[in-house]
Amino acid sequence: MPDYSQKLEAFLLSRDLWHRFIEFSEPVKTVEQAGRKVPVERIAKSIVMVDSEGSPLLAIVRAQSMVSHRKIKSLLGVKDVRLANPEEVLRHSGFPVGGVPPFNSINRVLLDPEILKDETCIAGGGDVNKLIEVRTMDLVGALNPKIADISETRK
Repeated sequence: MPDYSQKLEAFLLSRDLWHRFIEFSEPVKTVEQAGRKVPVERIAKSIVMVDSEGSPLLAIVRAQSMVSHRKIKSLLGVKDVRLANPEEVLRHSGFPVGGVPPFNSINRVLLDPEILKDETCIAGGGDVNKLIEVRTMDLVGALNPKIADISETRK
């Protein structure tokens, strides 16, 4: 099985970006599981989506929020957007579901402004049992995302 976190670390080192891996003894599949070890309010979820043209996009929102399909459709001017299936996630991002970091193969990135409130954020670490802490401004500098309100609060 590939070590996706090594691929991520090589990218971060090549860009001289500060980072810290946070390792878990088991896969982290939910925000609740991650919250046992890190502050949930600092987690940034990287969500791979596909638009009605079949083009991938990455939506980055806080862990406690949900991505708003309506807001993204309006922002991009597309007929529809949907969550990518596991095969599409790996094909488009280069990482498996549950480990997708914000630094991946997808060039069209939308970042919710709530992420910018903290100096650092915690995101997918490449593998399902790792998270990574990075400087928020490094995230913005490396990804050059479109910053827009793309989230809705969980009910």
